[in-house]
Amino acid sequence: MLLFEPFNIGHKLELANRIVMPPVVTRLATVEGKVTEELIQRYLLYAQGGAGLVITEAVSVKEQKSGQLLRLNHDEFIPGLKELTDRVHSESDAKIAPQIIHFLKIARSGYRQKVEDLSLEEVKEIPLLFAAAAARAREAGFDAVELHYAHAYTMSSFLSRHNHRKDEYGRSLKGRLRLAEDVVIASRQAVGDDFVLGARINGDEFTLGGNALNQSRPIASRLAELGLDYVSVSAGGRFEDAVPREGEALDPYTGYSGHRSMPPKWMQEKVNVYLAADIRQTLRNGGHSTPVITAGRIPTAKVAEEILQDGQADLIGIARPILCDPYWPKKSREGREKEILKCIYCNECREAEGAFEEVTCVQWKKKDGSIAPPKP
Repeated sequence: MLLFEPFNIGHKLELANRIVMPPVVTRLATVEGKVTEELIQRYLLYAQGGAGLVITEAVSVKEQKSGQLLRLNHDEFIPGLKELTDRVHSESDAKIAPQIIHFLKIARSGYRQKVEDLSLEEVKEIPLLFAAAAARAREAGFDAVELHYAHAYTMSSFLSRHNHRKDEYGRSLKGRLRLAEDVVIASRQAVGDDFVLGARINGDEFTLGGNALNQSRPIASRLAELGLDYVSVSAGGRFEDAVPREGEALDPYTGYSGHRSMPPKWMQEKVNVYLAADIRQTLRNGGHSTPVITAGRIPTAKVAEEILQDGQADLIGIARPILCDPYWPKKSREGREKEILKCIYCNECREAEGAFEEVTCVQWKKKDGSIAPPKP
């Protein structure tokens, strides 16, 4: 199967297979953004389970209040992350990359900072923050860096048609792309040409008036022109259609766009794959061989293989099924599908993340009340 064959990203990084564990928040970091032993053990599970590439939960590039979110905004965070990468590399064949993120302020009072609120000085600082974090990631021993350009956060919000800035960082697609271009250029300079630099984007925002494929095609093409090593295609997860809850900060994963980001059980399998397939074809038509990652309700190796055989993507993101059974890749490769604890797409894991609780699978709970993941 193609799924279990090695894959080389840009002749820079060879993966043992085409399975990617995309970012899944664990809530296992400290509130100061430090690595814990519990967090290391969680990522070791994913790595030892057989995923070719493990991408961590989002890692902040800026010092700000963010709950149990990993950080790379200062050199003090390098040692903890270095321990994580050393353990992954010594105890598995997996490669590991951080997804680095910049996000805007949000409060329980209902206040939400928007890209229009940022001063020009604040905007121009963002590429420097990403570049510094990317350089620290390489120093910490990561194999690649993923820029977070998707969902509800700063970079995606600049790219979005919901960006209403009136200066050079808005007004048109060219203006909305400017910051994304600046971040790629600065980050590339920071990590060097021999290091894998990718980005996750939205193929469609699934909000009224937001980006759709007409916008994501030229966005992906421009990022490929700038030398991005891969494009991971996600969807939705926007504030514009979030459901307000009294006394809580607005959650971008509560509306329809949020459901498209993490498709629940009532949505069809492969519901978002057509977005990656379209962007991949756009890149190929433009002469770019940039690998494309797809994700979203891909429950089995058979379904993943069909996507690869049909040329709809180059790498397969398997998030919730691997959270449910970290040995999904290993058991699938060995023909032990019947032993896999299967994700039921109930999104209880998503609810835990939104409540700032440790993220586990609801199926890990034993009859005696203990909680433990499946065995190898």
